[in-house]
Amino acid sequence: MTELYLSFLLMYHGALTMLLGAYDIVPPFLGTNHLRANIVGLDLNSYLNPLVTANFGVPFYLGFVSIGLIATSLIFNDIVEKRKMSAQRGVAAIFTTDPQS
Repeated sequence: MTELYLSFLLMYHGALTMLLGAYDIVPPFLGTNHLRANIVGLDLNSYLNPLVTANFGVPFYLGFVSIGLIATSLIFNDIVEKRKMSAQRGVAAIFTTDPQS
């Protein structure tokens, strides 16, 4: 469940960055900067050149953790599948009919 949440958080952050990039607005990677845009907030007020602060906070590090969890689960699943396949050596028998009948 944690892996799912962190994956969603990473996708959400990527979508926000892509949306701002489509309008040629690049948020700062670190520090405080003005966005050269007219932004409508959730309160439906218009904000001209809002001040944005960015830092490497919790969402940034959670993104790395989510990537690590996904990579670890993929590697672990691959190892388990290889162990299952190692018991089967050579070419497996090919049946054209159901062995039960």
